[in-house]
Amino acid sequence: MQADTLSSIPSLWRLYAGAAVKRGRPAGDSLPALSVSVAGVRADRSQVKAYNRVCGFEQQETLAATFLHILSFPLQMHLLVHNAMPVAPMGLVHVRNRIRQYRPVGQEELLWIDCTVGETRRVDTGLEFDFNTRIEANGEPVWESVSTTLSRMPGKAAGNKPLRQDQTPPEPDETWSLPPDLGRRYGAVSGDRNPIHLYPFTAKLFGFWRPIAHGMWSKARCLAALASTIGNKPFSIDVRFKTPVYLPSDVCFSRQQVESGVDFQLYSTGGRPHLTGEVAWL
Repeated sequence: MQADTLSSIPSLWRLYAGAAVKRGRPAGDSLPALSVSVAGVRADRSQVKAYNRVCGFEQQETLAATFLHILSFPLQMHLLVHNAMPVAPMGLVHVRNRIRQYRPVGQEELLWIDCTVGETRRVDTGLEFDFNTRIEANGEPVWESVSTTLSRMPGKAAGNKPLRQDQTPPEPDETWSLPPDLGRRYGAVSGDRNPIHLYPFTAKLFGFWRPIAHGMWSKARCLAALASTIGNKPFSIDVRFKTPVYLPSDVCFSRQQVESGVDFQLYSTGGRPHLTGEVAWL
């Protein structure tokens, strides 16, 4: 394992500059064993406030579980641009994300964050690989996640399957109208300024006819809708990203209470699934 220890969270601007020019493609079914960690990280209150506003969370003294993803995201980018990593960052597809939060995390807490390249899987459309992230406060594990990303083979789509004709989406509990600048607003608070999320002309450069919403915005908005149900309980929230959410658009959110927690969906007004997920109590 090649492990880097940083003195502070790296600059996303610098990392994106490196990502824009990096080329590469996995030659086999494995990736190098790499990790990176940083201690003494504290959330920026103004960023937290802006993030909560964009994603629909109430303003409070604890951090949304999905905010901890964007706090640790620069470490994923650090690994992606690493010289030993044979993957081109541009064009990667985020396909799944699992978060476990063991207790609420306060805005003022000092955090230790560690990110590691995890398991890899050869699939029909390319190579899937995981980023495993852990966060501790005062030596206590408080949060962890597994983000699964797809490096596509040339000519292969992401593999999302459309809703079968015999499937009927549930009645929505809520309907949300997403504005055309949502990708730019979320990009400003998260640091994720991938061109596919920003403007029609930048999205078209990567094959999208309109900008698309960030997958982690969609997950965060669903989590905000479930916040009163979750409260301060330890929980996990798993999602699978199905199809892009084009901007602007209206989307439907539905939830169903189950024995283990809550199942939920995000889908278009025409019934096309964008995201499916589950909240489970730990």
